[in-house]
Amino acid sequence: MAKLIRLSQVQRDNLVAYLDGELDETVTQEIEQVLAVSEVARHEVDMLSRSWDMLNALPTYRASNEFTERTVTSMRAAEQKGSRIPTELLQRQARRGVVLAVWAAILILCGYVGFAATNRWVPNDSEALLEDYDVINNLDKYSDSLTPADPANPQRPTEFLELLKSKRTFSEHDDHGSK
Repeated sequence: MAKLIRLSQVQRDNLVAYLDGELDETVTQEIEQVLAVSEVARHEVDMLSRSWDMLNALPTYRASNEFTERTVTSMRAAEQKGSRIPTELLQRQARRGVVLAVWAAILILCGYVGFAATNRWVPNDSEALLEDYDVINNLDKYSDSLTPADPANPQRPTEFLELLKSKRTFSEHDDHGSK
């Protein structure tokens, strides 16, 4: 039993062009070599020839002039309408882009206003700590100054503060002091 040689897709596509005599010499020789050894290829060529013969046996009809005129008129109208569609589409997309840009700008503006408002008017505990950093940093020294140096003659810790107050070292109008 002879081995069946299958046609490649390219060769199969070239069979119709081969039958019509549209191929160049190298491709024509290649197809003829395949036809010489492959029964499958010969069968396909035979089937294609029969199909073309059957198509030639069908009656041919000619379109009326009215049909041709209507078709050409509708094609021209579609062509003219088609040239307007891209500009309308472009305008619609431009409007959408502008609306999107405006909404984005409004959103960014609202975010900035919200940040600025909370940053300015909402109290921040860490800000107060930063303002009192020098006092907090030297708190141990201040505490040591309030403890009596002589245990035999203890003074009240508030006497030192009263002395500072009498000398008006810390004014009541000071921003960091208490009222």
